[in-house]
Amino acid sequence: MKATLSYLGHSTVAATSGGGAQVKLAPNLSRGKTFFDATLKDPIRFREAISALHAVVIGDGRFVKRDKSAYLEWQAQQQLEDAAFHKAVEDQTRREELERFAKEPPPQNLDADFRKMHRTYWTARRAWANQLARNDPALFRALVPCDPVVTVAPDTVLFECFSKDESAYGCLTVERNSFAGHQDAALGTTNVDYSQALYDHFQTLRTYKPTRLTVDPSGFDVKVEGQSDHREEKIDLPPSWLRGFGQLQAAMALPATKLTLLPETVYGILAYLRRHREKTGPRSIRFLLVPGKAPAITLEPWGVTVPSFGPPFQGPRELDIKVWGRRRLLALARVLPLATTFDVTLLGTGLPSIWTARLGDMQFTLGLSGWTTNDWTHAAALEFLTSSTPVSVPLVEKLSAHLEEKRMGNVTELATAMGATQDALQAALVRLAQQGQLVADPAHGVVRWRPLMATALSDAVLGPEPEEVREGRAIWRAGKVTITQEAMVTGRRVLAGKADNTSCELLLDSDGVLKKAKCSCKVFHKQGLRAGPCRHLLALRLAGEQGAAQKGGPAMIH
Repeated sequence: MKATLSYLGHSTVAATSGGGAQVKLAPNLSRGKTFFDATLKDPIRFREAISALHAVVIGDGRFVKRDKSAYLEWQAQQQLEDAAFHKAVEDQTRREELERFAKEPPPQNLDADFRKMHRTYWTARRAWANQLARNDPALFRALVPCDPVVTVAPDTVLFECFSKDESAYGCLTVERNSFAGHQDAALGTTNVDYSQALYDHFQTLRTYKPTRLTVDPSGFDVKVEGQSDHREEKIDLPPSWLRGFGQLQAAMALPATKLTLLPETVYGILAYLRRHREKTGPRSIRFLLVPGKAPAITLEPWGVTVPSFGPPFQGPRELDIKVWGRRRLLALARVLPLATTFDVTLLGTGLPSIWTARLGDMQFTLGLSGWTTNDWTHAAALEFLTSSTPVSVPLVEKLSAHLEEKRMGNVTELATAMGATQDALQAALVRLAQQGQLVADPAHGVVRWRPLMATALSDAVLGPEPEEVREGRAIWRAGKVTITQEAMVTGRRVLAGKADNTSCELLLDSDGVLKKAKCSCKVFHKQGLRAGPCRHLLALRLAGEQGAAQKGGPAMIH
């Protein structure tokens, strides 16, 4: 999708008279007029929370294998040239040094001087790398596919972002009572200009400096074309990025298991992950939830239990849930000292998890997909949680108009206003979330109207779903899957059976990753697992996941 971002000037943090500061955010002029202007009561809290959002927006945990063929060829040639040059220099230097040492002894501080100069060199080299990151917009744009989204709502101001690797969502919710004095505002949603330099400026905010937060409206009121500080960017957002954003929002709007953790528990998780690197699987956080008891949290594969003394779990039955991609939780480090509690929402094993840090008048929400890499199963995984109730297009349109007018509402209020059942309303909410039209606010228990783009994300914009995923889901939903074998072998799960009368089997490791598979269809015979599993393997896995969920056992899909 081609997204147009038009800005007048850059977002800055500027000094004001009286020793204060103004956080001036430049809005996207190609969208509707949205602005906000008020004084922050607690600049430090805002600084730390917006810095945590920065950690999300530049996050990219994917492994990218580089093509090193040209480099290796150059390296081999360079080694030959270097070897010849070094030998010539070494011979000449040895002769000169032998002649010099024969006349005078070596300097007394030779080793100390070498270490000093070595440290000076690497300090300068790191400073150059940091300067390049700050002053190279093209490099920063490669890290940030789309500028953060700001929504001015009746009761809050929301800052949202989505990571480059399509696996982490961040939202900073700043309540209106976080501001002092008069507030100027126009409700709406826009993008704001963002850069590494702006992040560096955020670090200068201090408690003793009165700080104003301004989403600047001035660019909407003047003719900006032709001005030297007006610029327009056309960004090609990949369909997978947009689809992932919508999928996480849809997940946040679904009913789920909720628990509360104290900051010291989250600190224990982050501290252990920062100090240790796993070498084998499973690489998961395991939640053992027993009604009436504090959650038991285990870090695998070490088997380390993190002490939890928070409120007891209030669910109706005992649950054993695992989530992966846990190192993305390190984005919470900046808000950890300010948090009073963490609300955790778990959708199931291998499914998205939502972590909300309560920071007084602010809340920081971190939404994580089931795995760091959103692969071929991420869209199908939510099928287990959504109702089989079909989506009603008239209800979606009615709900869309209602939320656009009222700006927000909880599920009960919306069901009453729409005259719809809970299942029908849930299906409509998921559909609007996938279209980028609303944002779930778990901190306040409501959904809010927030168009991610100027228009709803249609199927044409998001691109077609992969055929094998679509057909695999159809086979599973039609009940055309028979499981003939299911076993655990040394921590690995084996599934075998027939999908649409086609024999297939698969092997999943302790992390739930598909390691081996067989299928008698022509698609698997042609491509194996290079482009993802065929429809029959996907249908078999979905059926195995459904059976595990019905038995109350651990899920497998990621």
